[in-house]
Amino acid sequence: MQTIEINSRKISHVLYQHYLLTVVLKTGERFLYRLLESSTFTKFIEAADRDKFYKIEIEANKKFRRIQLFI
Repeated sequence: MQTIEINSRKISHVLYQHYLLTVVLKTGERFLYRLLESSTFTKFIEAADRDKFYKIEIEANKKFRRIQLFI
């Protein structure tokens, strides 16, 4: 599992393993996304504005199944 610290206004860090992307927001909320292709994670990490990429490409994408984790 890869843990990536993100320099972002909303996102604290992300974890990635085998098409599963866990996004941890600075509010403490955690969301698990089942990605269809691994390149989405690479595009997210390489994006100039990760907050915008997350909001438009991942959060709003109906192809990715989103599950909220309560820990």
